[in-house]
Amino acid sequence: MGVVNGVVVAPNFLALGMGGTNMMSMLWTIAMGRQAVGVEMRGDPFLGVHWNIREDLYHQLGLIDELMLARYGEERIPRRGDGRLFRLAECFYSTETSAGDIVADEIIDGFDVDQHIVGTIHDVEFIDDRWRDGLPNRVITLLEPPKPPAHPDPTRIRSSMVEVLDGPSTFQAEAASIQKLLRRYLELIEQQDRDNNHPPRVQLFTHHRVVPGDGEGFIHCQDGRKRIQIEALQEFDFKGQFVRVREPGSEVIELGVPELFMIAQGFSSSDAKRLGFEQQDVKVDHEDGRGAVVAQADFLAGLVEVLVGGRLRRRISSEFDQDGKEYWVRQIAVGHENDPEVGWVLVQVPDFKTFDPIAAGLLPEGTDPHSPEFFASYQHLIYDYYMEQASHILEIPVRELTKVQMIYGPTLFSLVERVGDDPLVAVNGVVAGDSFGNGHFLTSGGAMAGMIGHSARVLEYWRARDAGTSPTDAIRKLADSIREDTHAWLHVSAKEYSQAVPINFGAERIEQISKASGLDEGLRANAIDAARRQRHSLLPLDPSSWRRLFVRNGKVLSYLPELGNVHPQHGSEYAASLQALLQPSIPDPQPMSASLNPAPEINAGEQTIIRSRLNLDQGLSEGEQTILRPRFKLPKNPHSQPLSLEPLVPESARTYAFLDILQDEQVIQGIAISADNVIIGRADPKRGTTPDIDLTQFDTSGTVSREHARMRVESDRFYLEDLHSRNKTRVNERLLSPQQPEMIQNKDIVSFGSVKAIFRLLGTSSLPDPWSQP
Repeated sequence: MGVVNGVVVAPNFLALGMGGTNMMSMLWTIAMGRQAVGVEMRGDPFLGVHWNIREDLYHQLGLIDELMLARYGEERIPRRGDGRLFRLAECFYSTETSAGDIVADEIIDGFDVDQHIVGTIHDVEFIDDRWRDGLPNRVITLLEPPKPPAHPDPTRIRSSMVEVLDGPSTFQAEAASIQKLLRRYLELIEQQDRDNNHPPRVQLFTHHRVVPGDGEGFIHCQDGRKRIQIEALQEFDFKGQFVRVREPGSEVIELGVPELFMIAQGFSSSDAKRLGFEQQDVKVDHEDGRGAVVAQADFLAGLVEVLVGGRLRRRISSEFDQDGKEYWVRQIAVGHENDPEVGWVLVQVPDFKTFDPIAAGLLPEGTDPHSPEFFASYQHLIYDYYMEQASHILEIPVRELTKVQMIYGPTLFSLVERVGDDPLVAVNGVVAGDSFGNGHFLTSGGAMAGMIGHSARVLEYWRARDAGTSPTDAIRKLADSIREDTHAWLHVSAKEYSQAVPINFGAERIEQISKASGLDEGLRANAIDAARRQRHSLLPLDPSSWRRLFVRNGKVLSYLPELGNVHPQHGSEYAASLQALLQPSIPDPQPMSASLNPAPEINAGEQTIIRSRLNLDQGLSEGEQTILRPRFKLPKNPHSQPLSLEPLVPESARTYAFLDILQDEQVIQGIAISADNVIIGRADPKRGTTPDIDLTQFDTSGTVSREHARMRVESDRFYLEDLHSRNKTRVNERLLSPQQPEMIQNKDIVSFGSVKAIFRLLGTSSLPDPWSQP
């Protein structure tokens, strides 16, 4: 270890990639009295997404401050622009300053003395808009936000990543702002040592990379360690793609053999691949009979300038394909306390949606998919879907939301969980962060697993070395710990692909939300194998687009409407016709206040706004308030008066139930029931008659009569009636008497001659039995 021609050679720690994981690892290294070198292909941190942050990071920053002060004293601690000691935790969060529309560098250099970098979370909201028993339904759960710690406390740093990720998020911040905080601290240490002719504690190489090519960059040593060479880069935009080449006239830089190097460069690291590291797709079993499938989900991301504020709002809703199959899709809205220009909204795309302009009828068959017309139509479909879903979670009508400024998106990207077998890629090297494995990102689990978990394992590495552990044993332990942390992330995030409740609400809160919603948190949604997703073939998903701004001019909204009174689909013609058909007539209710303030007689704490099927005899648990949305009224004496439903104007029916045709015990096609009175039978070309539901193509034995049966809706019930058919009508193998209507229920097996089908209501296929009980 030494300095040759101004370059630190054979450092204690070499960070390949300077994201949050490796910069925290560098800080732990320096705080333990070692030397760190960082190599980053890009320049300044740029990641514009917002992170939901567990409080452990705040406590870790406080511990770094303590270790640095104890080891180096005030004279070798960096100072901010106004002369104050640069304390990482104080810039991150302090009870003496406030949150708002911040510029990280202005806080760090002391220009902004009134604010800190992060915002705290004041509102934690979970909206469950999944259908119930054939109807749109809304359940809103408001949780008490976690209380920010008054000061850093290293004793509150959790060592288990499962505990960290199962706990709620406390802070929110722009990812780039957190990364700039760490980067500026490292830069000031480097500058301070250089200005005072001290041995360098850190050296940063931005716009550099490991030399590519066989026999260069990673040089194999006889003992299995790697000697590393880097080169300076020039980056430019070449025909819409970022291209990097060696800076003209520059020479290869020799870094020697570090004691420990860590690759943390984001997912799909080319440096890790060069060392033989491979990732495999993570598979999850949704327990839906399909077995293990790739853990994958597609999202649309956009940055809308709306004051989401210090809010963590999650929504889950039902989407239906043309066969009425239900899919659970999620949206998330993340803001920043007191900053109206931060409104990240991410929208999950249901597996059946392709955004194919030709299939949507916007373009004729044969249109070149590389043409401007195709691209424009594709973007039009994406934008329309995104705005519709964003309006649901923001409670802002689409016509108003389109007037709001967007400085990013909507952009389609795909999340595929992948993980390697072993982080150890050389005797002296490991892979960490997303480069080793990635789980579901909506919870900011990657940032937390890397910055809180993997980096802290580097601290443990140096402590083990100080205790006399050999480098070989210490790095083996480090690799095992990185793998353990990542597996914890994958384990906790697996539920994001199937369960309703988001993991960053915390394990205890998940149970509370599930109890309020009446849903088992282990329920599985329908899924389609990722390989079948046509939309991926329409336009390549380019990760570099996260760096591209595309501004849609508009206004900034410095407010967010209160959560709406009813399910978004209640106001649609679709839902109105459904409710008119499925619900009995009930007198008009009195209006109810939309206020969510706890009633005086109920302790402050959780507030849960739940669906209509309420057990009024069930008491409220301590700390929980149950409020019915304005769709209903809650009488003063609930034991003596019924709940009331607001009136709906009856309209022509829409699809609300299906007959799923069975062959060999498998569903081969779903047929929509889109009227309140339908005839089921077979077509007769000679007479020119065709029933409402034509079973001809499924009736290979000729057992279905021309007018075989009638299905109709009365009040909230479906009835099936045999019309003197030759080969009879059955419900669950029970023979129906002609012209004697009998009530049928969800999942009943109905037979028309030899043709069998399952009767299915929308919004019930994935729900537990209790939801179907009166």
